[in-house]
Amino acid sequence: MMSSWMVLPAFLLWGWAAGGVTHSLSCGLCEGGPDGYTCPHSESEEKYVLRPLPNQVLHVKCSNLVRDFSLIKDCNLTTFRQFEFERCPLPSVSFGEVFRRIGVPSGNVRSLSPTAGAWNASSGLQGWHLDSLTNLQTLQLVDNNFTSFPPALLTNTPKLKFFSFIGNQVDSLPHTMLASTPDLVMADLGNNGLATVPEDLFVNLTKLTNVSLWNNQLTDIQRNLFPDIPNLKFLDLRDNLLSAITNRQFRGMKILKRLNLGGNRLSSLNNDSFLDLRSLEELELHSNLLEKLPSGIFDNQRLIKKLILRNNSFSKLPGKIFQKCESLNMLDLSYNNLQYIERLQLPGPTTSLTYLDLGNNNISFSEDYISESGAQFIPYDFPISNQLKLQHIFLDNNRINHIPPSFNNLYLDLETIDLSGNLISYLEFRSIHFLSDSVKLNLKNNKIKVINLRQLQIWPKDEKCKNVTLSLEGNPLLCNCLLYIFAKIAQGKSDELSKTSFKILIDDADKVTCTSLENRKMYVKTLDFRMLTCQLEHCLGNCTCEFRRHDEMLIVDCSFKGMKEIPIPNDDIYNIKNFSVTLNLMNNNITNFDGLEHPFYSKLVNLTIPYNKISHFNESDLPEHLKVLDVRGNNLTLLSATTLDYLNVTDMTLSLGDNPWTCNCELIDFFTFLQVPERKVLDQNNIKCASDGELLLNINEYTICPSFRQPMVIVTIVLITVFLLLFAVLGTMSFYKYKQGIKVWLFTHRMCLWAITEDELDADKKYDAFISYSHKDEEFVNTVLVPGLESGDPKYRICLHYRDWIPGEYIQNQILQSVEDSRRTIVVLSSNFIESVWGQLEFKAAHSQALQDRTNRIIVIVYGQVPPESELDEKLRLYISMKTYVKWGDAKFWEKLRYIMPHPQELIQKKQQKCKNADKLELVKSNSKSV
Repeated sequence: MMSSWMVLPAFLLWGWAAGGVTHSLSCGLCEGGPDGYTCPHSESEEKYVLRPLPNQVLHVKCSNLVRDFSLIKDCNLTTFRQFEFERCPLPSVSFGEVFRRIGVPSGNVRSLSPTAGAWNASSGLQGWHLDSLTNLQTLQLVDNNFTSFPPALLTNTPKLKFFSFIGNQVDSLPHTMLASTPDLVMADLGNNGLATVPEDLFVNLTKLTNVSLWNNQLTDIQRNLFPDIPNLKFLDLRDNLLSAITNRQFRGMKILKRLNLGGNRLSSLNNDSFLDLRSLEELELHSNLLEKLPSGIFDNQRLIKKLILRNNSFSKLPGKIFQKCESLNMLDLSYNNLQYIERLQLPGPTTSLTYLDLGNNNISFSEDYISESGAQFIPYDFPISNQLKLQHIFLDNNRINHIPPSFNNLYLDLETIDLSGNLISYLEFRSIHFLSDSVKLNLKNNKIKVINLRQLQIWPKDEKCKNVTLSLEGNPLLCNCLLYIFAKIAQGKSDELSKTSFKILIDDADKVTCTSLENRKMYVKTLDFRMLTCQLEHCLGNCTCEFRRHDEMLIVDCSFKGMKEIPIPNDDIYNIKNFSVTLNLMNNNITNFDGLEHPFYSKLVNLTIPYNKISHFNESDLPEHLKVLDVRGNNLTLLSATTLDYLNVTDMTLSLGDNPWTCNCELIDFFTFLQVPERKVLDQNNIKCASDGELLLNINEYTICPSFRQPMVIVTIVLITVFLLLFAVLGTMSFYKYKQGIKVWLFTHRMCLWAITEDELDADKKYDAFISYSHKDEEFVNTVLVPGLESGDPKYRICLHYRDWIPGEYIQNQILQSVEDSRRTIVVLSSNFIESVWGQLEFKAAHSQALQDRTNRIIVIVYGQVPPESELDEKLRLYISMKTYVKWGDAKFWEKLRYIMPHPQELIQKKQQKCKNADKLELVKSNSKSV
């Protein structure tokens, strides 16, 4: 095929045609369709397909070697000037006759392109085939397999300007073939198998500017073949068999602008091979056998802009070889054997070089060598650092092991850097921080293991916005903590990028992989970057230490080491100011927590010590910042009350299963601890009694400790016992049967309160009662219940959500605090309460406190109908069945409620004294009567 710059003049006319308006086609009885008109119709074996194209172009496609042009009937084709025939056989008459038969005056034809035809080799192309086409300007005979060219073929086309004779099988041409075309501008004779070209082929063609002889079998260029073309500007000789070029072949061609000698067999050049080509702008010498260039060969090419020398065998270049190429814009030296580049081997600093390709050589910027001049190369003296206008740098497939710093601080207009296929092993932020605003950096197929972008976090947000696009497929990246920021960027989850004006795009993020510590290959786009760690060289004893970047965590793994005690680090091994500690001691023989008081463990947040021999621990053993404690599979039988108190006020996540818990009365506090729903015990379903393996959650406090009863339960047992012993004494039985009513009456009338006193474990509590209710029952609570308690006799201090809670505090903590600060918890039980999640939590908290204090703290007021048992929580249902409740609407509601509320001590003491005085007075009277 022709190169684009060689065929440009030939297709100026075609480009103009392609941009215009498509002509309509009127074609009689032919069948119309989306692809044009089919003549005579689509079902015919022999047919023509006519397709009108923009600006007077008609494309004719033939099927089955059709030659009968009478099939195109009644078509009006007079408006067309350019004709393309595709896969049509060579007509047995001239093309002028063909056009007459289809109704087109031959004088109207400006362009003819019969391509890919099935020609009859026996008849071949004849000299009369172009008769009558006197106004023809463009002729393309492409891929027709002609074996000869008639000398007189172009005799009747004196106005021909663009001629293409491509893809045929002609080894020679008649020397007079172009003698009748004085206006010829372009001649493309490529891909024909030509072994020679007549020396006078282009004689007298004074307007000829473009000659193409590409992909032929030429071994030599005659002395006067091209110098006799006075206006030749474009010459394409690529892909031939030329072995030598001398000055005589291009002598006097001072206006030639483009010369392509690529793909030949040139093994050497003379220093004057291009001596006269002073206007040369583009020179291609790629894909030859050149091993060296003579000094001064390009000294006269001061206007050259594009020089292509790729795919040769250069191992070194002469000094100052390009120094006089002042206009050089593009230099391609790829696919050679260059091991180094010196400053003097490149164009001078005043050139406008923007494109430099040194790919696929053996260049290394870090190895010393002796240059041609004998001077030793200094590694940090980057050889292209004076090419300050570079925009595109290609250094792919060399032996470069680092990104030269010059890339980051010299080039203001840099757009592309290709360093793929090198030996780079480390990438950091400063390596991708360029002066240019937008750069594409290709680092595919290097040896990069580490990408450290931590400096990205300190890039000022108010700096000018910069963008870098990275390509990183095929690097052996390690899935470690240093990859953390890069992985977040690849997944589009980088907080770092949102805080900076520096933007990084990974254009092949879906293909970038890394290798984990377990030697598993993982795609960076989908890996869990939160778990990326780095293994540290020094650690405690024979433990292993890793650092996790996501949460600044030091992970110390001492599992399965046979340890008998917690390891103690040497002083100042680690600076623990900026990170937390996770300690894994699984499967050792440790019996206690001794050692955790060491300063190293002051930032310990996760302690994993399952399957050891720990039988107890205290709250003082636990570090201040501990958040996770795993003591599964040890020898724990119970937790002390003080330890449980400590755990109650923390938000610690616990794992306590597989321990031999002793389910007796001493475990009641631990049982109560597990009942709190917000407690974070991860393995509650694995906490079992050692005696029978029963799941602790499946039993109740009475099963654990049969003697454990609430005070009212004990009173009931006493009453039943007295009732059985004094069954015969009806009066005593009646007294106990109506004991509560009597006490309510006595309390209401402030009489003999000493008879109804109870132990007050929490006389110093802040509130007398905390009211738990659904917000839908708020009117009853605020307008009836609270005024009755706060304004009655006695007056009680009531805790309410809306006035006593601290705004913004955690609700669950406030519930626990309100229950703990109150002597009683009043539950307004209604259908609304059953649906309230917070109400359920408040009841469970009060129940837990009652179990812990072993006193009756809960007062249930049934507001409305008693809810069905099926709707009640198991513990609430059990409580209602065993305890006494007060129902709103009862005639003695207030008397009963005040009786079961806490009794003010001053009132009790005062009434007790009165009752005692009354009893003494009564005794004195009785004695007087006796006397």
